Amino acid sequence: MSNSDNILSEYDANVSLYEILSRKISALLEGLIRDEGLYVHSIHHRVKQRDSLNRKLNKPDASYKNLGDLTDIAGVRVITYFSSDVDRVADIIRREFTVDTEHSIDKGALLDPDRFGYLSLHYVVSLRKSSGKLPEDKRLIGLKAEIQIRSILQHAWAEIEHDLGYKSKHAIPIHMRRRFSRLSGLLELADYEFDGLRKNLRDYSEEVAAAQGIDIPLDKISLIHFIKHGDLVRMLDDEIQNQTGLELVFEDWFAESLVDKLLFVGVSKLSDLEAGLRHRSDVIRRFAIEHLKGRTYARIHRGVSVYYFCTGLLAEPGNENRLLEYLETFHLGESANRKRLARGIIEKYKSVGEAHASN
Repeated sequence: MSNSDNILSEYDANVSLYEILSRKISALLEGLIRDEGLYVHSIHHRVKQRDSLNRKLNKPDASYKNLGDLTDIAGVRVITYFSSDVDRVADIIRREFTVDTEHSIDKGALLDPDRFGYLSLHYVVSLRKSSGKLPEDKRLIGLKAEIQIRSILQHAWAEIEHDLGYKSKHAIPIHMRRRFSRLSGLLELADYEFDGLRKNLRDYSEEVAAAQGIDIPLDKISLIHFIKHGDLVRMLDDEIQNQTGLELVFEDWFAESLVDKLLFVGVSKLSDLEAGLRHRSDVIRRFAIEHLKGRTYARIHRGVSVYYFCTGLLAEPGNENRLLEYLETFHLGESANRKRLARGIIEKYKSVGEAHASN
């Protein structure tokens, strides 16, 4: 029996262990990454197929003596959104697994400066003894797996490169190499710019939080801070919740949806929103409570007072066509009933305003 046949027999006897190992490492990484407060695009695991292993063993330069010499039978791939998170995941792996440094590589460090290709980190790891808490896990100690980490744009390049079938720059027709190189550079620049944008957005969030006044442009970040920390909007939301008995929750998507609604009604600064809410606070509060009566909602969102401020601002002049345009733009209510809904909103806002004026 040849050496490759022996390794294949060893593979057949142990493939189920490698499947368990790849699943366990994937699950461990998922928990560790979540605990670190990181968000990644995906974590996949796999075990090398027998036919793929057979092809590898029969390459002219293959010199494997046993199955343990192959470090990629079990594999896990982590795809991050941002290139800087590749290093953060790498830190977790070095901290939580036993790393075989001899076989772990940084493909980026191997690339020539003008190499088209793309970057990724490959770690060959094994479980630490402390990870084998269950009896079946003890069989996994000493088995090796490969963890690959790359950003989503690095992954896109690698997948396209694989689909095109060119692994070496010298295999590419010479008149096409510059196009490959330009595309690789564009993706690398995009990775860098996305990282920069994320940092800029974080810096801007801190600036908004530290701002003394509220005369700043309206956007998702500034509005979320206003909704979460503004005394007036918090008071109005709490009063609406108390009167309706509905659960009050904060959800990012709802706050973001309010930005377009506010811009539609002509409010582009937080100072304008603050002034408008303060001027109409009693009417907005009563209007929201009246409108929510009898609804089947289980909960309302923090920022609900801003939502009704937008509707009230359009209902106030009694322009049914403008209010209808608003309802249609944001797909509020059923299409067939929007005209009736617009009339009803105007009437309800008017009656609430009259009741407030008489008090």
